[in-house]
Amino acid sequence: MALGTFVAASPLRAAKLWGSQRLANLAPERRASFVRWYRAFGILLLLAGVLVAVDGIVFSSYHH
Repeated sequence: MALGTFVAASPLRAAKLWGSQRLANLAPERRASFVRWYRAFGILLLLAGVLVAVDGIVFSSYHH
């Protein structure tokens, strides 16, 4: 969840960390789209983390 929150909150910084070479090679108009997709990926990671946490808490008594 922390990684998803970081990427969703600061997609440009995350893109510079993990996609720096690709980001540097993109044209400025394509860079904005790349950063938007990074934000969408971060939101997806965050939601997946929340779902796994909720599953572990709510359904913990059902796992034997």
